[in-house]
Amino acid sequence: MIIRKHHRYSVLSVVAILLLQGLIYTLPSSAQQRTRFLHWAYEDAGALVLEAHPGTVLYVLGSAAVLTSLSPLDPPILEQVREAYSGGLATYLDATNELGGPLATVPVTALFVASLVTDNARFQDAAFTSLQALAYSAAITSGFKILFGRYRPEADEGAYRFVPFSSNRSLPSGHTSAAFAIVTPWVLYYPKVATYGLFALSTGTAVARIAMDKHWPTDVLAGAAIGFLTARWLTRRHQGAEVGRLSLTPSAGPHAVSLTLRLRLD
Repeated sequence: MIIRKHHRYSVLSVVAILLLQGLIYTLPSSAQQRTRFLHWAYEDAGALVLEAHPGTVLYVLGSAAVLTSLSPLDPPILEQVREAYSGGLATYLDATNELGGPLATVPVTALFVASLVTDNARFQDAAFTSLQALAYSAAITSGFKILFGRYRPEADEGAYRFVPFSSNRSLPSGHTSAAFAIVTPWVLYYPKVATYGLFALSTGTAVARIAMDKHWPTDVLAGAAIGFLTARWLTRRHQGAEVGRLSLTPSAGPHAVSLTLRLRLD
């Protein structure tokens, strides 16, 4: 059976988490404390369904309507990004594009494994949340890809071509959701100026997907929101407290679509 590329994240991440569950039991010191990861693995999955807000469906439909209304901005922005894709910027974008690729699962998993041999609980939690957010956002993104069935820019069918439940997988961007899912927990667990810079990497992934003609700007906007919000939700659950200092808000103007990060210091 052939596994499509956009499903690799879900498969690799879930397999990694299952293998790590067994590994945790083989570790000596603090093994009992580390079982929190086993509980999170299944409790969070249940909460994602059972604790969903009643208005989630309406929120999703509203977001889809907004993104559709922003589609006229996609072609001009795409063209501008293509023109800027050269020189040092191209090198940077090529590198950050890998952050959203399936192979990124390997270092994310390895980092969590490395955290288990330390006694730093916050480091362990951030590493596990990053891996878990990657798996969850991949599953959510894959579902929406199938639901919307949007054509990629490289198909040359225009920005308004949607065929639900088809083989088209442009909306939302899986690379972008993965990149933001990986980075966000580290920013929220270690809210320092230096860690905020990690968003430059995930933003680079988003821009790279546009520059490479793989996604429309609204695709990466949706992907960034899914990755960020999934990681933020998991972090809030794992920390057992509100993590409301950092928020992400999409916005649009006459010639641009953007994401705004806001930090509350009080």
